[in-house]
Amino acid sequence: MPPLITLSIVSHGDADKIARLLQSILQHEPDTASRFQLILTDNLKDDLPDFDPAHWSSLHILRNERPLGFAENHNRAFSHARGEYFVILNPDLVFEQPLLERMLKSLHDRGADLIAPQIVDETGTVQDSYRPLPTPFELIQRRLPGYTFTPYLPDADGIARPDWIAGMFWLMRSETYRQLGGLDEKFFLYLEDVDFCSRARLRGMKIMVNTNAWVRHDAQRSSRRRLRYLYLHIKSALQFFLSPVYRQVRRL
Repeated sequence: MPPLITLSIVSHGDADKIARLLQSILQHEPDTASRFQLILTDNLKDDLPDFDPAHWSSLHILRNERPLGFAENHNRAFSHARGEYFVILNPDLVFEQPLLERMLKSLHDRGADLIAPQIVDETGTVQDSYRPLPTPFELIQRRLPGYTFTPYLPDADGIARPDWIAGMFWLMRSETYRQLGGLDEKFFLYLEDVDFCSRARLRGMKIMVNTNAWVRHDAQRSSRRRLRYLYLHIKSALQFFLSPVYRQVRRL
């Protein structure tokens, strides 16, 4: 039987976090984990150990000769994907409830093309993982003291419909990822998720968040602490705001 879901996770020296994430998946998805194809990308070439493949439909570890960007890593993982559905997960997530079957049900019941759960931190506080289409002013405003985000209000069934969802947890049909040509590799680390969601919306695809389901995430906010990441963030922002995709999606 082919795998139901392909899980793509990229490690940047995150062996311990990935071990914790995988254990949480096995704990909360014990009946379906054997139908998950697991693709781990070691972006540092030899940082990840050989995890036990016995719990999964199959397990592949891709070891890069040099560090690649978020988009290229997941595109390469997708070239090995055999699941009907494709899921992108950050390594610093922790499942605290059954999620994947629930998300699949929401995808089908609501006619979504891309869906995600609510993201919370260790205290249960909702993180701003889905937002309106960004503007140059809004990106600057987010770094100013006193900034707070206003989450989308979900409908009566707990479904929110944002302009874009951060690529820390995505679930979609593999065909959806294929139709969109994957992530745009000109973005090395930031705004590739905004671009992907914008291209999906331009095709009439539906992007949703099920706020009744949640996963824990330990945000690192690297671009606020390291100049290199800040530079990459600014570079990606310029690429997106000057792109035809941004000009077109603003009209929606």
